[in-house]
Amino acid sequence: MKKLILLSSMIILALCIKAQSVAVNTDGNAAHGSSIFEAKSTTKGLLIPRMTSAQRSAIAAPALGLLVFDTDTKTIWAFNGIAWSNLTSAGGGSLTLPFSQSVNMATSPFLLTNQGTGAAIEGSSTAQFGIGMTAKTTGDGGWGLYAFSNGAGAKSINSFADNGTAFHGENNNPANTNTLMNLFNKGAGKTGSFQLANSSSTSANVQIAGNHLGEQLKIYQTNAANTSPAVSIENAGSGTGVEVISTTGYAVKGVTNTATGFAGVHGSNNGTAGSGVIGVSHAPNTQGVYGNSSSGIGVRGLSNSGTALYGNSSTGYALETNGKIKIAGGNTNPSAGAVLTSDATGNATWQTPAAVTPKIAFRAAGIADPTNVDNMIPSSPPAPESYVIRKKVDFAALSYDFGGVYTLYNGSNESTASKFTVPMTGLYHFDAQFEFLFAVTFDYREIEISLMVQRGAETFEMARGGSYINSVDNTIASVSTDLTLLAGDKVYVAARQNNLSSLPSAFVSQVNSNFFSGHLVFPFGN
Repeated sequence: MKKLILLSSMIILALCIKAQSVAVNTDGNAAHGSSIFEAKSTTKGLLIPRMTSAQRSAIAAPALGLLVFDTDTKTIWAFNGIAWSNLTSAGGGSLTLPFSQSVNMATSPFLLTNQGTGAAIEGSSTAQFGIGMTAKTTGDGGWGLYAFSNGAGAKSINSFADNGTAFHGENNNPANTNTLMNLFNKGAGKTGSFQLANSSSTSANVQIAGNHLGEQLKIYQTNAANTSPAVSIENAGSGTGVEVISTTGYAVKGVTNTATGFAGVHGSNNGTAGSGVIGVSHAPNTQGVYGNSSSGIGVRGLSNSGTALYGNSSTGYALETNGKIKIAGGNTNPSAGAVLTSDATGNATWQTPAAVTPKIAFRAAGIADPTNVDNMIPSSPPAPESYVIRKKVDFAALSYDFGGVYTLYNGSNESTASKFTVPMTGLYHFDAQFEFLFAVTFDYREIEISLMVQRGAETFEMARGGSYINSVDNTIASVSTDLTLLAGDKVYVAARQNNLSSLPSAFVSQVNSNFFSGHLVFPFGN
């Protein structure tokens, strides 16, 4: 009877267990609705079946999710439907290695969150050429390593090295045309920053090297509204801001395609010495700086107060041009017909040149009528003891007349002939000479040659030359002088003689014996 009651109680208990969750506790609370079994205790734990690794492996057809505690590995193992998987490792907090797991999930299958200051994941290797951590992807457009940061000043990737390379990227596929390292920045900060903080280091901060046919460095600025430089380099030291060395090609080539008013190469120096752009050439027939333009400016220099373009050569040419030269701007004051003039220190400016002395000169020679001595006799001569003959002399021909200033005698223009008309006020020089023919019937006492100036209605004797002779030789009288004259004055030569015979004298007929010449020395007012 007791056995029947016990069996009935167990059947009833099993039916109850099958119908609801089971709670094992000391507070009498029911099990959670999502749990078939809930154990609660603050002094005791849950003890699952314990067995050796051999015993675990000997379980026939283990169920999916079967749990056992392996007494050999001191860990909990679960059967995933294919193989046993070690859920924990001895010592806790680590995995038994090697560990391999393959999943297909839309979220992260492995997620660690560290709220402290330590690393959430740390990988290290002590072997030579070892790898502390690796990440790879074989899918198209995948990310081998994806780093994300959202905190102020946080770094997605922080790499450092005490005695090696902090960051190394390598592409081993020659056919791969993708970018080895790509940085994309939507923020307002820098996309990349490189800083070598060792003040005693002589190494390059950034080095780019390649053995290919493309550019070593290419920079694009696609924002048309940008007014900042595409490349900006600042050097606080005394070294060169930019140094470019090329073995066979251009060291620096600047090109501006469509911009108006901008230079292909622009150099600026804000210091008290040095150069914005310097070009050096060591080989013969080469150029330190070469500028070429089909229709614009090949090389342009600008300066507010200094020298825009400076050339210096010890033995060669500081400046050599093959073509036109234009000098303008600043205080040079260019103007039509101006002359480039320098001061004592070599500063050159365009200056209005001193007026060029006009070509004003003449020479008349030969007496127009040397035998017509009656022309030399006054109509009412004075007393014989002071017989005087004084008359304007007409010349026969002009040797030259620059400026058309001399009126030649033509036989009918006696009043205006043989006169030089002054074209402009200035200083003039004149030479004149007469040669009188010797005659035995003449008793010469005195002969004179006078330079006469007719100004308006008045006539003045401005210079005189003469000779006193009583011999069998021809007599020569000449005059040479400088005169200050006004425009419009007329100058001519007159002859005068005294002799006791009261007879006129004849001129020698040779052209070179009788002449009148003059020229402008310089005009006044210039």
